[in-house]
Formats: sequence, structure tokens, C-alpha cells
Amino acid sequence: MAEAIKRAGPPKATDLKGEEFTWTVPLSEPPTRDWSRLFSEPAETTVLCHPRKVGMMHQALVFKCEEANLPVWIQHIDKWIAGANQALADHEQREKQKKTEQLRQDEERKRRIDSANEKFKRL
Repeated sequence: MAEAIKRAGPPKATDLKGEEFTWTVPLSEPPTRDWSRLFSEPAETTVLCHPRKVGMMHQALVFKCEEANLPVWIQHIDKWIAGANQALADHEQREKQKKTEQLRQDEERKRRIDSANEKFKRL
């Protein structure tokens, strides 16, 4: 399983326009395409906090909000990160189970072929 992505530090303001800051949130590692998709489709959003308002850089999330709204944003971002990690882990587990089942079916098919060949080898 891939290493879970975590927030790697506090948000940092990088720009200010009017009352709205641009914030950068560092991540523990660069998100994969699948993780980014799952992050962008969380179960819980608000009008104020939505992942469509978050950009992804190499190893960071970037968004704009007023200073007073930052704690709420970070709460949501942490939930979205955890949700994406869990969804990705669940997906990987399902894929592993599918591969295990396919291997079992392949082995059973081979066993039956070998058994049939052994049974009728003297015909």
C-alpha cells in the first residue's frame, strides 16, 4: 500500500489581496492522480470550504481565504486528506482481493486441467 499522505506542517500565507490570503499547506509527499481525484470528491463540503477551491502543487495544497476562516478550512482539509487516504486504502484492498481471487481461480482451473489430463492419459 502507498504511504498515507499527511499535512506536513502549518499553513503559510504567501500572498494577500484585499482581505483574502493565499495559503499553502505542505504535504508529506506528492499526491498521485487517484489520490487527488479522491481528495476532490469528499463526502462533506460547505459553500465556504470546497476542494474545487483548492489547487494542488507538487507537494502542497493552495487555496485562498480570509484569515478568520483559516481554522475551518484546515479542519476540512484534514478531513479530506483522511478521506482520500481511506478511500485509496479501501480501493487498494479491493484490488488485492480481486487479484487473490483471480489467482485462486487460475490455480483451480490448472488443477482441473491437470486432473482431466491425468484421468484420460491412457485413452
